[in-house]
Amino acid sequence: MLVKDKDILAEDPDKPKDGEEKKEPQKPAKPRISKEHMSEAWGDAFDYYLRGITEKYLMFRGRASRLEFWGFMTAAGIVWIPLYFLGEYIDMPLLPYYFLLATLLPTVAVTARRLHDVNKNAALYLIPGAVIAASSFFIGIYAAGLLLFIWAVLLVRMFSRETDLSEGFYGAPNENDEIYGDDNLPIIKKFRLLALMIFAVWLAVTGAKFDDWSRQAQQKAAFTTVMDRVFLKGKDAHLSPEQLKEAEQHMRGILKQMDGKTVSEKDLAEQIDKAVQAAAGLAKDAQNAPKAAPKP
Repeated sequence: MLVKDKDILAEDPDKPKDGEEKKEPQKPAKPRISKEHMSEAWGDAFDYYLRGITEKYLMFRGRASRLEFWGFMTAAGIVWIPLYFLGEYIDMPLLPYYFLLATLLPTVAVTARRLHDVNKNAALYLIPGAVIAASSFFIGIYAAGLLLFIWAVLLVRMFSRETDLSEGFYGAPNENDEIYGDDNLPIIKKFRLLALMIFAVWLAVTGAKFDDWSRQAQQKAAFTTVMDRVFLKGKDAHLSPEQLKEAEQHMRGILKQMDGKTVSEKDLAEQIDKAVQAAAGLAKDAQNAPKAAPKP
């Protein structure tokens, strides 16, 4: 028998024997981050954040590694969460947005340093975002949103690049991306995932809140307009200041009854006339009421 025939007839070592189940190939287990390194990385993340909003508040020059940038962004997102619930609890929903506005400059600064770390001019990448946002009035909010999404994806790719080791205009590279050995890249990826997830939640919550705030602002503006018309109508009817207050109070009651209903301009004008006439009628009734006889 030829050698090649022997090879063909040879028993396959991977073939299960009689009575044995075939073993499925197992996927290699993902490397796990050591608890010690993960704990230290969380401390570093909040340290980067605290230093970023204090001593590095306006530091646009220099570099920021992937670990510093994504640690900063993750800590910023985690800080936003309790501020959001605190604002809801104390009936101050804009509280977390005031804080974000106060920390906007250091956030832009660490973003610029991260772009410098990959040897990119920060202005060439950050200015287009502002231009797209400002042009939404002309190109439409949906077109601007699509362009901003593409711009954001490009930035995330830039932020995820390794440090450029060449010493150039932006100074010498730092080594804080490499302080955890083999755990560096998994830690960076974990921070990036958390930061992007929190940012997505922030966008969803802000979008829902914006619709709510817009509706409340429209209602407030409409209420103010109606009250101004009541005031002017009362002035034309020569009502006293007390009568004007009565007319406004009467109009508030009418608006509560009309809440949620579609009201035409004609009906609204009639209700304003009724409020003014009711205030004038109450004043006349008070004047015509018989005075109580004085006690002896």
